[in-house]
Amino acid sequence: MLLGIRITSTLVMYGGLLVFVLFLFQVLQGSRIIRFKGRLHMKVHRASAYATLAVAAAHGLMALVYLGVFR
Repeated sequence: MLLGIRITSTLVMYGGLLVFVLFLFQVLQGSRIIRFKGRLHMKVHRASAYATLAVAAAHGLMALVYLGVFR
């Protein structure tokens, strides 16, 4: 249990899927397949990088709680 939320394998799986989708968006935008004009491109790329980092950290923490490393 983390912050009153029961961590299940399904929740960890959806977290991993969200990390994958954010990472895929990051790669597609970085290779300019998804385009933004001007300075907006870097702002969106940077914001999605921070979002990917935050979701990946939450996913890792949920996995550790699910495995019983943290309680």
